[in-house]
Amino acid sequence: KLFLKETIKPQHSNSIMFTIVPVLGFSLALMFWGMTSSSNISYYLLFSLLLFFCMTSLNVYVVLLSGWTSNSMYAFLGALRASAQTISYEISMIVILLFPAFLQWTLSWNNMFNGYGVMVLMVPVGVAWT
Repeated sequence: KLFLKETIKPQHSNSIMFTIVPVLGFSLALMFWGMTSSSNISYYLLFSLLLFFCMTSLNVYVVLLSGWTSNSMYAFLGALRASAQTISYEISMIVILLFPAFLQWTLSWNNMFNGYGVMVLMVPVGVAWT
């Protein structure tokens, strides 16, 4: 059901794209999962945080294409609304994720999460100094 979205396809829909778009969304989710930290040094990327931001922005196109392929104005308007909401949430996510990256002066997932233990200790120290 993930790839076909439903057993009944709309009559005037683009049937090829209607089945391809969920596959694109699933492959994008698998790429997110592949970006998680690994002990293999070949997975190390210097700018992996920027790659994550670029990949999350591709999710908007999956939502837009899923509404467009049904050839229904209501589905397309709903997809436009959902993509606008996704973009607004992505902006706040980028700001939240850039804060620890700027504190540690790195844009790498591995370096950012390896040194995160020191940043957790900064919170009690900040409370003690106030």
